[in-house]
Amino acid sequence: MYLFTLGILAVISLIETFNREIIDKYKMYFVLFVYFLLVFHDGFRWQTGCDWDVYHNYFVNFFKELEIRDAKSSFEPLYNLFVMSVRIFTDNYSVYLITHAVVFYLMVFWGIFKLSPVPFTSLMLLYMVIVPFMGTNRQFLFIGVYFIALYFLKEKQWWWFVLLVFAGYFIHHSAPICLLALLCLKRINKKYLLAALAIAIVISYSGIINKLSPLALILIQNEQINYKLDFYNNISVYNVSLIVSLISLMRKLFWFAILFFMDQKIKNKDNFYYLSYNLYFIGILFYILVNGTVWQQFVSRGMLYFSMMEIFIIPYVLALIKPNIGKLCVMLLLPIYCWLNIAKGFSNYGSDTDYFQPYKGLFINTDYVRQNTD
Repeated sequence: MYLFTLGILAVISLIETFNREIIDKYKMYFVLFVYFLLVFHDGFRWQTGCDWDVYHNYFVNFFKELEIRDAKSSFEPLYNLFVMSVRIFTDNYSVYLITHAVVFYLMVFWGIFKLSPVPFTSLMLLYMVIVPFMGTNRQFLFIGVYFIALYFLKEKQWWWFVLLVFAGYFIHHSAPICLLALLCLKRINKKYLLAALAIAIVISYSGIINKLSPLALILIQNEQINYKLDFYNNISVYNVSLIVSLISLMRKLFWFAILFFMDQKIKNKDNFYYLSYNLYFIGILFYILVNGTVWQQFVSRGMLYFSMMEIFIIPYVLALIKPNIGKLCVMLLLPIYCWLNIAKGFSNYGSDTDYFQPYKGLFINTDYVRQNTD
């Protein structure tokens, strides 16, 4: 299912690159086809994705949990409202997943088609980014809101951006980190970028983050955060492959470096170019600082808001290449690049897990029994 979906997105992306007239002429048909494909992909899955048991059990026992907790839930209020809007009609979790996918992709499509000059290419890249996180229902809903918020920030309507991020806090508590985008609308001097990169590397190499992390348990007065930090701090050996880490870092730096050195050749740069570029750079800094530390798993999903800017900066890189054989080769290699990153994302959960592979849905691999679900 993953390869099939990626293949479809790759073909449409290829058409968009070399025959834009067809895309523009039949745009609505392409949009609806891709939209319903992705809704089917996410909405009709079963026991596929991370956090399956948590969200499935929460939905099925929603009213019982509210009663037990005296109307206080372990999840954010706007997410609870979303769950309740489905749960009052049915306890069928598939109905919830389809509704979730419909709402999520409506927001994502609106944002991407407003922000990207090559939206179908950006959708293919987004698929690469989010598939390994499929199942994080609350964060996905906020990601949809985040794309809409970025459009308003691009239009310099920062108050709408702040309002949407504030509302997003009541969907997923990681939302406030996105306020860093307010500082990213303008070009930052290259020497400052290099200095920040060097400082991050020095801090990472020194190991100071692991040494100081126990202090966080004292300074942070949040029961849930303390529990997670305590859990990761008590892992005696935190194994991170050096080779995999270096490859991941080189991949991130590759796109950054191209735009860093070719910045002057990019025409008609608007504030969204700098916004996406700077946010992506912040993602690189986060990666350097926390990769291989006890904070890695804790902040990995917060980094997602920055690393996903890849879906917007890669089109800027592609715009530098003339539509010739060279660009065709790049576009044919891009789906392979996407698949390798999807596979790496799946492997991050450990070789003994089968959260994602094989894809299991209401009509696909229905007889497969997951090892890691109730």
